[in-house]
This record gives sequence, C-alpha cells and structure tokens, in this order.
Amino acid sequence: MGTGMFSKAVTLFRRQCDRGAFPGGQVVVRVRGEELLNISVGVARGYREREEERIPVTNATPFQVMSASKPLVAFAVAVLEDRGLVDVERRVCDYIPGFAREGKGEITVLEVLTHRSGVIVPHLWDSPDLWPDWDRVQEEICNSSPRYRRGTLAYHAYEFGWILGEVVRQVAGQPLDRFLKDVLPESLQSLCLRRDENDQTVVAHSYWLSQKRVKLGGQDVTTGFEEKNNSCQTLASLVPGASMTTTASTLAQFYEMLLAGGTTSDGSRLIRSETLERYLTANVTGFDRTLRSYLVLGRGFQLGWLWPHPYGWWDSRACVGHGGGFCVVVFGDRRTDAAIAILTNGNRGLWDVARRFTPLSSALRRAARIL
Repeated sequence: MGTGMFSKAVTLFRRQCDRGAFPGGQVVVRVRGEELLNISVGVARGYREREEERIPVTNATPFQVMSASKPLVAFAVAVLEDRGLVDVERRVCDYIPGFAREGKGEITVLEVLTHRSGVIVPHLWDSPDLWPDWDRVQEEICNSSPRYRRGTLAYHAYEFGWILGEVVRQVAGQPLDRFLKDVLPESLQSLCLRRDENDQTVVAHSYWLSQKRVKLGGQDVTTGFEEKNNSCQTLASLVPGASMTTTASTLAQFYEMLLAGGTTSDGSRLIRSETLERYLTANVTGFDRTLRSYLVLGRGFQLGWLWPHPYGWWDSRACVGHGGGFCVVVFGDRRTDAAIAILTNGNRGLWDVARRFTPLSSALRRAARIL
C-alpha cells in the first residue's frame, strides 16, 4: 500500500526501528471505512541471540497490546449497560458478592471503570502462575484490602480487567472472551484475549530494552518482563485488561467502529451511540498515584489534552484511546475520524513512550487532517 501523504510519519517510524527504538512494529490508519496506511517493519521474534530464528513482522503478525486491551473490556461492560443488564452506578458486590470483603462493599462498577476503586493487588501482577486459574485470581482480589481510599485515582494495571471481566461473567453467564465473540462481527474476531498453545507461535515477542528498572505503584515491572509476557502460560491465560494479542489493522477497525458511534463499516450497530458516548468522554481528571502522571479518563479509555501527549504534540483533546505497556498507542481522532494504531514490541519506560509516540502520532494526525 502506498504511503502518500503519510510519508513523513512512515520515514520517522522506520528510522525509529532502524536506530533500535524497537525490534519491530506496525502502523495502520483508517478513515471512514478506508485503510489509508498499513506498514510493517522489523523483527517479530529472534531479536535475542538465545532465540532460534529471526521472524520478520508482517501485516498479519499479532502483537501483545497489554493495557490497550482495556477499551475492549470497557466496551463489553458498555454493551451490557446498553442492554439494561448492568448499572455502573451499582456496587461491584451486587454482581460479585465476595467482592464486599475487607471493606470493599461500597465500591461501584463506575469507580473500577475510572480507576478510582483503590483496589490494587500488586502481588498478583507478578504471579503469572496464578493467572490460568480465574477463580483463584478472583478469590485473591475478593480477599484483598483496598490500597487506597475509595475515590483515589490509581491506575488498575491488571485489576481493571479481572474485576470487570468477572462482572461480565456473572451477568452474561459466560467468560468475557466468549461474550465478546458473540457480540463482535467477524472483522473484529481477531481481538484475541487468550490463545491456544498451538496458536501462540505467530505472536510477536515483547522485549525489555532498558537497563533501568521501572516501578508502577511501587512494583518493579521490569524484572522477568520478557519471561512473563512471552510465556505460553501467559498467552493462554485470560488477563482481560492486559492480555490481548491482535494486529494494528484489527485495532484500527475497532476504533473506527467507536468513532462511528458503535456502527461497523458494514452498517451493523453494536451499541447505541448515546451509551457509548458516556465511555468516550471525560469522566475523571487528575494526578494518578500508580503511573505518577496526570490523566484524563473516560470509562476504560484515556483521553488527550491540550499539552504534549502520546497522541500528539498539541491539543489532542479530540483523541480517545489507550496505551499498552511501553510499546503501544492506539486512538481515534474525533476531529478527523482517523483511527490510528501503532504497535511495537520494544519497551523502556513511560519517558520513552512520550519520546517515540508523540512525534509519530502528530505526523499521522497532521496527514489525516488534509484528507
């Protein structure tokens, strides 16, 4: 596919890869049903000497998008709300009775959606051996005490998906990934929250490229990063807010549907636009205790602001999306109807996210504005 007006962005992305910012990646831009850009660069697997074979990235290579999974979880809750089956103002324990333990009885679904429940369980972040056992994870969460006072903005790295995924399971009577399989059209079925063992070798490996340690909420997220994220056990586990593997093309199509108010490119309506809008507009702003940064949040979505942001250098207030790990940024620009997905497999830290993605997102949005 020709790069045309996106040539500056494509050049920048290729240069980032060539200088070692990340081993491999994809960029896709879609506007109103048309795919305007789809490029792949670099290596999906084989970056480390201990790996057997260097496998190049193609447009069909799935990447681990980590926390960029959260909007899909939020969308599932939104669909249940749209059907009148979930009231996000109600308490989580109305749907998960055991959640009321240890002083969590008044926490609402909306507070989890907006990262204000105060429930942070860091030992679970570093316990991938527990992740295959959904019921065990739920028991650990139910038995945990809130780390912060209810209402405190503290990003739920993993808890977001586990808690809301259980709400969906209790209400829909099936696991989150099966519920979404019933809801989403064929074009979005490759938004995959867990993979069978025989389907894992196609997924790009994630790499930690910095010598520095990074902590989130006081928890070291760098030690064992590659072993944890690339293991067969992790890829096979349902960790809804952090486990999705998919392509930039499919994620861009998902955001294109969101920008169209819940309607797919073939005209199928998945959710009423007025319900979806409550998720895509600002619900909470403030300084986040986990990420140690300022955030503007919808319900499961991260919104832009006036100043520099991974969505661009200036005024990204019309953008709604989410980052993933320290290697993925995906968003929709409501001013231009551009759905933009940037997936890579190189991680260093939050500073590197800003350094790499801010100029790239700006170049892509600038090109989309002249369409």
